[in-house]
Amino acid sequence: MIEIFLCDESDLEEISILWEQMIRECEPTSIPSKDLWINHIKAYMKHPDFAMYAAACDNGDNICGYITGMLMNDPAFSRIVALGLEFYVYPSYRDGSVALRLYHTLVAEGRKRGAKEIRLICYNKTLPLWESKGMICKSFLMSKEI
Repeated sequence: MIEIFLCDESDLEEISILWEQMIRECEPTSIPSKDLWINHIKAYMKHPDFAMYAAACDNGDNICGYITGMLMNDPAFSRIVALGLEFYVYPSYRDGSVALRLYHTLVAEGRKRGAKEIRLICYNKTLPLWESKGMICKSFLMSKEI
């Protein structure tokens, strides 16, 4: 049985393990800091338009996936947008419904709060997956060392 639940600060230590796995999978040369990530998410959690959901697997004993997002105003299109920030499910749970249920939970919460569009921030290696789900790449986030 898999349960999707809204996270709070007490869940961050366990979810930081998933976050680190996601970073190592998508950016192998990175140097992730779980402590910095936890502080970063704690700051986001103070914002009323931020949400983090997780999937409890193995009879609620383990978190096997999570998604974060927030609502934002897009003045260029005069609408509220649900923005997916981070999304990760352990590989051993990707063949089931965990990812789909997390995604739909975030979308439903955004829709309930007035969002008319979902946008995702994703790594290049995941673009084919999201394009296969009907998402369209509209912009790029560029990066350069300074």
